[in-house]
Amino acid sequence: MSGTDLLLVIAVSAAIAAAVGFVAWLLLRRFAWAPIVVHLVTVVVAAVASVVGGVLVATQAMYLSDHDAQIALAIAVTSGVVAILTASILGAEIARAARVLRSAAEDLGRGVPVESRPLPIGEFRAVLDELAASDARIRAAREEVERQEQARRELVTRVAHDLRVPLAGIRAQAEALQDGLAPDPDRYLARIASQVDRLDALVADLFAVSQIDAGTLRLRTERLSLADVASDAVAELRGLADGAGVRLDLAVAPETSTVVEGDALQLGRAVANLLANALQHTPSGGRVLVSVDGAGDEVRLAVADSGPGFAEEDLAHAFEAGWRGSSARSPHRLDVTGGAGLGLAIVRGIARAHGGDASASNAPEGGAVLAVTLPRSA
Repeated sequence: MSGTDLLLVIAVSAAIAAAVGFVAWLLLRRFAWAPIVVHLVTVVVAAVASVVGGVLVATQAMYLSDHDAQIALAIAVTSGVVAILTASILGAEIARAARVLRSAAEDLGRGVPVESRPLPIGEFRAVLDELAASDARIRAAREEVERQEQARRELVTRVAHDLRVPLAGIRAQAEALQDGLAPDPDRYLARIASQVDRLDALVADLFAVSQIDAGTLRLRTERLSLADVASDAVAELRGLADGAGVRLDLAVAPETSTVVEGDALQLGRAVANLLANALQHTPSGGRVLVSVDGAGDEVRLAVADSGPGFAEEDLAHAFEAGWRGSSARSPHRLDVTGGAGLGLAIVRGIARAHGGDASASNAPEGGAVLAVTLPRSA
């Protein structure tokens, strides 16, 4: 066979293969809804038809005898039939794997747990693994949303209670004053003022939490010593601690810079909330220790108490708004923080607004340790 004849055979064979492939492409587009087995068999049939067409062209070009041409054609057709049967069997396996994926996707939509399992095709197995992982993430997110919603409902209930109690007291004492039934008007007025202060503090906490959640907490930063902030807070609450029979101490690491860039008012509020929480849960005769030290580029303020500490499962939730611990962290008779559970959430929000964070742990010797870490000022 001359070179020209060979090129002609190649060109004709390629044209036949292209035509068959184009027809197969049209069929697959027309019947896109068909099962995957049909698609796979169509591809194999197109390949076999292209080969058979090429064989026919070659036998004619090479002037083979009818006997030889029949043998070549029989070989091509037989191989094609076997290939089609093989494609059908393999297609059935692929179809089963696809049905598993479809079932997993339906389970994901219905909220049924999706489990990973071995599949004969690596890509399908990867998709199923990702569906199972997505299901786990969705379930975790749903549980977190439900937990937060439960915490929100509890927070609303506590806030409503904390508002109702002083309002009821104010109403009763005001009515007594109006009716002239108050034996000591000055004492009644003092109680009303105290209840108003309590309401004002609760409203201020709610406002602070809303600012923190919205990311609109405004800071007036300056260079200041975190040790000085802690000292002022300890001085303000020392009388309350003495009245409750709790020893309140301050320890500042010697020769350590505790200077940070911060808002003195907000940091003072955060430290006061930490102290109030510690006093709330420290029994009479116990001790609260405030320590300030620095390591590397950070300044750490920690408040350790000798109370019952946190239950292990509660440590991760200590700084969530509205959260209250289990009975292991039961409130002390000294009512400092109120019942809404906003104080520690405000602490973490203030710390993060300053580029730091807050943490909770239990001391090895017992009691809780709540800490705030802030970047040290250069």
